[in-house]
Amino acid sequence: NDRHEKIIGTKYMSCFKWFLTLSLALCRSRKLLKQLSSWCGPSSEIRRAPCRAQQELTSNVCLSILNDFPRALVWVSLSLLRKGSPEPHTMICVPSKEDLHRLSQDQCYHGPWESRHSDPFKSLILKEKEKKKKEKRQDGEHRASEGQAAGPPIAGQEALTQGLWSGPLPGLTSHCSRLLLGFVTQGDFSMAAGCGEALGFVSMTGLLEMLSSQSAAMRGLVLLRPPTSLQYRFARITIEV
Repeated sequence: NDRHEKIIGTKYMSCFKWFLTLSLALCRSRKLLKQLSSWCGPSSEIRRAPCRAQQELTSNVCLSILNDFPRALVWVSLSLLRKGSPEPHTMICVPSKEDLHRLSQDQCYHGPWESRHSDPFKSLILKEKEKKKKEKRQDGEHRASEGQAAGPPIAGQEALTQGLWSGPLPGLTSHCSRLLLGFVTQGDFSMAAGCGEALGFVSMTGLLEMLSSQSAAMRGLVLLRPPTSLQYRFARITIEV
């Protein structure tokens, strides 16, 4: 509903702004980008030049890359496999093995759903309201017994606002049921491609971990979810060089 969308929308907008303030660097090495493009599945083969000395995606190769490019971001383009129109601030997430298995069994499978997140401050707000009502009632009875007029309310601690995330944010990458890779910065439905397309940034560490754990047929598939929706949708990553 609208209230739930407002809660998760406010929270993930804060996460998106926090993500942009991290001390990260954008990968600009054409050699590495070509290598990453070759690992992102068959859809990249049309757009990339053939690479004779292509490396295999192994743990040693990943460690070598991460040593040279720690805390790096990769600029990627994404194309939805089914219906849907990505929008800015959409989350780019890693699909689970079960998600990929269901997609291989059913090509019409749109994607999993995120479970509803409860508002951790709702109970605190209700307790605060009950406490204020009780204090107001007791104060009114006390003043009525003494024949005094009601005075201004006593200033207390700052009130919590329902739907607004206060205090430090929880772990960003693993807060949802699917691991977070990055965010979409631009996205819409493409009439030329006939599907939703987007541009965004992903973590190189997360991208290498995801690619190394996926099979050759499913390599490069991710999940997209807007901050105001619970529906994940499959998309394929491509890296332009």
